[in-house]
Amino acid sequence: MPHPTPSYDLIIVGAGPGGSVAALTAAKAGLRTLFFERGARPGEKNASGCGLGPRMWRAFDFMEQLTPAVCPSMREGNAIRHHLVDETGQVAARMMTRPTRSVGYEPAARFITMNAYRSDFDPWLASLATAAGAELRCSTLITGLHHEKGRVAGVVDEQGSVHRAPMVIGADGVLSTVARAAGIRERWKRDEVVLVPQLDFAVEPGRIDDVLGDESLACWWGVDFPAAYQVFFRDGFHIGLGNWLDAWDQDAMAPLRRVVELPDFQRLIRTLHAEPRELQVHLLPWLTDPGKTYSQGVMLVGDAGGFPCPLEAEGVYQAMETGRVAAEVAAEALGAGDPSEAFLAEYERRWRASSVGVEFEAGPELARIWRALPFSPEQNMSWFIPMVSELLGGIFDWSEPHAVRMQQVAQHLRGYAPQALPFFEDEVVPLLGAVYGDEIRELTSWRSMMRMAGIALRLRRAARGRS
Repeated sequence: MPHPTPSYDLIIVGAGPGGSVAALTAAKAGLRTLFFERGARPGEKNASGCGLGPRMWRAFDFMEQLTPAVCPSMREGNAIRHHLVDETGQVAARMMTRPTRSVGYEPAARFITMNAYRSDFDPWLASLATAAGAELRCSTLITGLHHEKGRVAGVVDEQGSVHRAPMVIGADGVLSTVARAAGIRERWKRDEVVLVPQLDFAVEPGRIDDVLGDESLACWWGVDFPAAYQVFFRDGFHIGLGNWLDAWDQDAMAPLRRVVELPDFQRLIRTLHAEPRELQVHLLPWLTDPGKTYSQGVMLVGDAGGFPCPLEAEGVYQAMETGRVAAEVAAEALGAGDPSEAFLAEYERRWRASSVGVEFEAGPELARIWRALPFSPEQNMSWFIPMVSELLGGIFDWSEPHAVRMQQVAQHLRGYAPQALPFFEDEVVPLLGAVYGDEIRELTSWRSMMRMAGIALRLRRAARGRS
């Protein structure tokens, strides 16, 4: 028979970024808060890293306290390098991008990401919550919800112990026990979750700065593999390549191996004197919309709620923001004595009104264009990479007079029109319509553009005739 333990106002399952921010927010609101971590310490079960975006500093004042003294792996970066790999395995073109002039706030104009290993970042974030008064219990696996009189009244751990609270926040990741126990969701579909193999490399501190300068991230775009991401930390880097479960063949490591075996990637390993440190495999929800994220007495945050960005599945900021919103709604519900499902509908209203919800307003279009381009390498990257390579490099050679080369490049680019123009209409125009409104669809239709080009050409000929 389970033995009840002292009761709390709020229980949070999971001490990742979402759970810790929820615990911090709740404790500051005066709630008796308990949060659980199944690992021996926050961040222990996941040694991978993350790129912390600058809007975290705008949204959370406590981020100013994140320094190398408390997070030794952190590294500021101001540039992203893009490697475009052709069908021969050669890098056909490279681009480096930095914060653009349209960025309107600091520190976004100063850095693209602040990179840190989760084994550093998660414990620091959890320590802020415990310093505010939340109680953290590690090495505890929560296996279900506890009910009294038909209502959620806490959680049950693997030992059968009951931990009582009228409100529970599920921050327990993609395989959320809380979500299933609350009846919010049974399981993700295969096209809603991605498997991400990732290799982590150790590098002597300081060497990445010496070799790469302020490079923060790298993207490897290929003709025969889905897009891979690379994140650089103070003492290492990782390379990862994910895909939806319904897209993998039997060997999920094969595409990542193709990237790591590229001559340019091997050259980078040698230059950095990098040593393989760990193989990691993660599951992440990757959705066009999170769907329902609450029920009576329960709210879901972060990966448990399906909140990673619909474009590239980045999820740390989304977890932190939804964790904060959920804790604020929990405090209001408890103050009103009403943890009902009807009251907690306020949680969905608020997260949809937040920057997280704004991202999902174009969720289907963002996800669709991502699937259609870097995750359809044989179909679309096979023409996209050589087209971009031609644009970037074709006119900057001395094989012919520059005017001749420009004509040659233009003639060559015409060959991509049968694939590029339908892609623009089928994938790019819907995204622009979702962002700017339906009126742009007709304006940006490639058929309309061709008609406009034809009219312009006829007018030009008529003008020449009159002259």
